[in-house]
Amino acid sequence: MNLSQLDLNQLIILKQLLKEKHISNTALSMGLSQPSISRSLGKLRELFDDPLLIRMAGGYELTPKAESIQQDLNIILNKVENLVNKQNFDPKTSEATIKVFGLPPQMNRLIDATIADFREQAPHITLEIDTLPKPHFSELLKGDVHFVITAHEPSSSEGLLYRMPLFKRDFELVMSQTHPLVDTPLTIDVLRHCHFGQISLQGENDLSIGHCFEALGIKDVSIPIRLKDFFSVGTVIENTDILFHLPSHFADELCRRNAIVSRKSPVELKANQTQMYLYWHKRYHNDPVSKWFRELVKSKYLQCE
Repeated sequence: MNLSQLDLNQLIILKQLLKEKHISNTALSMGLSQPSISRSLGKLRELFDDPLLIRMAGGYELTPKAESIQQDLNIILNKVENLVNKQNFDPKTSEATIKVFGLPPQMNRLIDATIADFREQAPHITLEIDTLPKPHFSELLKGDVHFVITAHEPSSSEGLLYRMPLFKRDFELVMSQTHPLVDTPLTIDVLRHCHFGQISLQGENDLSIGHCFEALGIKDVSIPIRLKDFFSVGTVIENTDILFHLPSHFADELCRRNAIVSRKSPVELKANQTQMYLYWHKRYHNDPVSKWFRELVKSKYLQCE
């Protein structure tokens, strides 16, 4: 390959193409026309002497060569980004992009704590937020996001990650304001006959507090609804007799927007508090944009491990 033929803009397009696996979606996400992305793909195929993307029945799939260069491409472009950002970084003038992944309950709390200072200190930095359910560390390892907020632990093979403690997560039972139990003491004998909803992000069939019921010898808890995300949970609770067991701060947020109430769980259903962390990869540990964002977050969550 002749490096004089290499265009950084083409590599940026290639990175997005390999991520989206779709020409139209790549064009939409980058604000470019579909024909221009198609022309770029043609040049990239010639440059790498490989189809890169192969049309299949349900869309496009990566060729083996495309899969082999995807992670290296992310690393190369990240290094270029770091090189640019190291030059006299000033949050007031920087036009960098910070990409953060986390599920809505955790992400909402992080944004609530930091967004006002973020906008004041860095008016031109773009904060790109992803809350779509997926394996929590996959895009962090690939270099597609800068930060992840989660209570999950990475596997032992993922030793290149740093983390910072944020807050501890507690849970409450949430129900409609018209639910028959809204003013009734919540006991196990009462709750065992209730209907519960499950937020099943990864296809889980078991209720999050199912193990607590099972420990009490109760194995037939009713779960008539499972949601694949958090977005409609408030509407479901408001209009049904279904209870959800949700993080307390997220429950409070739903109660402000919907005709629902949150109640303390009986002690038998109390789950241990879970620590939430902000994770980042070693590749961004010394990046000035990443360091600035971490300091901003740290100023809001002054906890130590």
